[in-house]
Amino acid sequence: MSESDLKEAILRVKELPTLPTVLGKILSTAADPNASALDLGEHIAADQSLSSTILKLVNSAYYGFYRQISSVTQAIVMLGFLEVRNLTLTASAFQNMGKESSGYDRSLLWRHSFGTAMAAERLAKLLPKDIEGCFEAGLLHDFGKVALDMLCPETFREAVQLAHDEGKLLEEVLQEHHGTDHAELGGILAEHWNLPLTVVDAIRNQLQPERAEEAPDLAHLTTLATYAAFKADLAEPTNGRALDLPEGSLKALGLSLEQFAGVVRELLDSHDEIDAFLGIIAEV
Repeated sequence: MSESDLKEAILRVKELPTLPTVLGKILSTAADPNASALDLGEHIAADQSLSSTILKLVNSAYYGFYRQISSVTQAIVMLGFLEVRNLTLTASAFQNMGKESSGYDRSLLWRHSFGTAMAAERLAKLLPKDIEGCFEAGLLHDFGKVALDMLCPETFREAVQLAHDEGKLLEEVLQEHHGTDHAELGGILAEHWNLPLTVVDAIRNQLQPERAEEAPDLAHLTTLATYAAFKADLAEPTNGRALDLPEGSLKALGLSLEQFAGVVRELLDSHDEIDAFLGIIAEV
């Protein structure tokens, strides 16, 4: 593996797809305290494919509503701005980065990413203070791997194979051979997508959350949520050994092992709903 491959990939991140323009409007509207469900619904309805996907997701077993939700505005009223925003981000990110053929099974990554986002939200609810961006950081934390697969597929395959051959984590192999890793590439991709600086910082520093400057709590939460998804059998296949418990993040957030284990159990009980949810996105 050439040391320049990953550095070249970093320079080529702007070649990757951007998130749809409508998503920026949706995220801004969802964050506006003066916006209404109708305002947000209009932005989503402007993209027919997206609005159709949102309605399919809302009416899936994941939510289990007893009656059919027939409009995006109704979905926003039932679920709330933040939940619909999360649905929109999930559908947009997975569809934009999942169309290209690859030797890497991205369906397992989507499963891990969505599980991590769920874990981040559930762990955040146990904290005494609000942490913004937990769903976004959890969902997108491993997209640097997708970026590497898209920009340097041969390098990516070699790194994954070496990780399995030597019983190492992918980031260990990438650091040894390239001097950087997928977390850095993921942070640059998040910048390319104009995501909040706190989310960019959390993604970039997920492997060493103590280095995060913009929002260290969010970085620690992302690290711990990644481990929760792994413990809940929602891992993805690039690592050659099991992840280690991030004790530093557990301590930094002030969470107990019992609280963490409770979130893992919730994720274990959600496998069928997660698979149904991701199946709908894959069909679009």
